[in-house]
Amino acid sequence: MFLRNLRGMSIALGFSLIIMTGCSMAAASSAQKQTGTNPATGASSGKAAPAGTTPKAADDWKQKERPYDYASMKADVVIQLDEDTRLQSPLRTVVGPTPQSYTLFFREEMDRGSVETTIRKHAKEEAAREGLGFIEPTFAFHWLNNRQLQVLVTLPATAGKERDWTEYVLSAGGAKSTKGTVIGASNAFHAVVLAPSQIWRISVDGKVREKLTDFSVMTNMKFLDREQRYVLQSRFTKYCECDARYPMLYSIYDTKTKERTLYPVELADNYRGAGDFIADRRGFFYAQPDKGIAVPPSDSAVRVQVQGYVHGASFSYDQKQLLMAVGKAEQKKDLDLVVFDLEKGTEKRVPGAIKGWVPTSESNGEILPVAFQDDGRYATFAMRSEESGFEEIRLRYDWKSGKVIAWTPPVPADSWSGYVQSTDGAYQMYWNAGLFKGNVPLMDMRGDGLWLPGTHRFLFTEWEKAAQETDLKQSLYLFDADTKAQSVLVSGLPAGLSILGASADGKWLYVMTDRTLAP
Repeated sequence: MFLRNLRGMSIALGFSLIIMTGCSMAAASSAQKQTGTNPATGASSGKAAPAGTTPKAADDWKQKERPYDYASMKADVVIQLDEDTRLQSPLRTVVGPTPQSYTLFFREEMDRGSVETTIRKHAKEEAAREGLGFIEPTFAFHWLNNRQLQVLVTLPATAGKERDWTEYVLSAGGAKSTKGTVIGASNAFHAVVLAPSQIWRISVDGKVREKLTDFSVMTNMKFLDREQRYVLQSRFTKYCECDARYPMLYSIYDTKTKERTLYPVELADNYRGAGDFIADRRGFFYAQPDKGIAVPPSDSAVRVQVQGYVHGASFSYDQKQLLMAVGKAEQKKDLDLVVFDLEKGTEKRVPGAIKGWVPTSESNGEILPVAFQDDGRYATFAMRSEESGFEEIRLRYDWKSGKVIAWTPPVPADSWSGYVQSTDGAYQMYWNAGLFKGNVPLMDMRGDGLWLPGTHRFLFTEWEKAAQETDLKQSLYLFDADTKAQSVLVSGLPAGLSILGASADGKWLYVMTDRTLAP
């Protein structure tokens, strides 16, 4: 969500462009089959998981023996994170700072003392390596039998006080079986410990700050609806200090019920893919699951079947209809506009109405979904004038006339035209141009921000002056577009804080941060 100054960057990518991401889902699928866990969730059941639960506490982490297909094992040992069994060795992934429980499955019956000694030895040796951030945790062991071991890993109290992240290794490499076989060292589980971000709400006068969640692991988050009830979360599978785009694990968090539902499929707030897919009116999409994959039941999920390949689908303002760019799978320009009624299951198609080339990412050339931004009056979108260029063709669908018309925002043609606007459409903040009333400029682009619903007041953050980078803080500002008055609401906010949304009544601002917001 901080890439708004890149030309041609779609707002849909704000959710998924994270430096530290995923791993292969094939291994996770195999793990689900072996353990007998629900293939739809990777958990012991398909029910919604409590959102704020932390990994097993020291008094309840010991669980019953889990079914496992030992005969099919190719590795000497498989190490799974109990919080989400889709995460298994060999892997380097993100975990929370609270105690974490793991289950180790061995191909042969093991010498228990050898395993425990080896696990402690590896952790101690890694922690002794200077400058790499490794730490030596404490281990508690619970053997279900000679081939299945549960381990509770607890960090020392000093962990995280000197740096924002740390790491430990869980490895049985070198341990011996009861037959004397030595386990290979290639199947370790590397856990990168990062503090999880939480959702807070701040009153618009800045006086009240309330923590709303207690998530156990760091996830990326995005509100899906105007009521700020449903949150789309993605969890890293594989951690790497790079910009690789690995698959992620997805869930939906309900701020009203405080429940988190795990999904075995990729979720998106803008859809691109086959014409047979699911639109969940809570605000997200996913492809029609393959046979044998069960997704959590939902009364708000609607199966959509449209002729052709969907190059982009978005919800209408009232989330009762879909706006879609449709063509052949290999087609890259001049697509059909399809307006699909989710209640009636009917569609209106305007052939060739979406002129231009499908957008691509400037950062990696990846094809992006055509994204429609609807305010109930117009649904705006942009294509490209050339296949490999970044100059935009700006268009909008007029709900009243049912036609696609030209749209001319005050943004250079070769810059991304993304924007947020006041509820009545009177004012817009373009991320590459600034705040406007129509085509009249009022203020330069400022930080990360949003319009308070039902008002002409724009909230945004800006950096405070700091002597050192480690001292960076943000201030929350309020700009009244009618009076052009600007004021500071809150100062001294953490550097990593991000604005997620605002309540429908305009009284609360929702933010995400891994730090404590002092009152």
